[in-house]
Amino acid sequence: MDNKNMLSANQLNSLFQYAHTLCQQTDDAYDLLQSAMESFLIECKKKAIQHPEAFVRTVIRNRFFDQYRHAKRWESEPYEEAASYDISPVDFEHDYIHSQQLEIIWAQISPLDRDILYHWAVLGYSTDECCEQLNMPRGSFLSRIHRLRKHWQNQSNQAKERAL
Repeated sequence: MDNKNMLSANQLNSLFQYAHTLCQQTDDAYDLLQSAMESFLIECKKKAIQHPEAFVRTVIRNRFFDQYRHAKRWESEPYEEAASYDISPVDFEHDYIHSQQLEIIWAQISPLDRDILYHWAVLGYSTDECCEQLNMPRGSFLSRIHRLRKHWQNQSNQAKERAL
């Protein structure tokens, strides 16, 4: 394996953070990362991988959703073709978030929504980049972002009411 296929400590930490974002369990995140790294090392023996971090991230994502489906916990939400969605830009990262509020919201949203939020708000990908990374139609992505915003606003309003 040559140096261009090596991952730095920062890249490994980022990949662990991504795995933890998906599964919400430290041990499960380590298992996902280890499994993905095993696949990565096997593939490196066969051929050079152009974008190692992207390869491992894809393996992590695919393994997580395979496990999720296998456990029969997958919940599908209908996509309403005729519905209108607010797609005005909102920067989640510029909003002040209390870590406790974030943990509550994070636990309430589905793994797919956590994945979308991670790519869009944490990694800062554009809508089109997120759709490409997640292999998701643009309309479905925008629909989920709209639902996340509504959920976010409801949680913020409830927190403000509790503070009064």
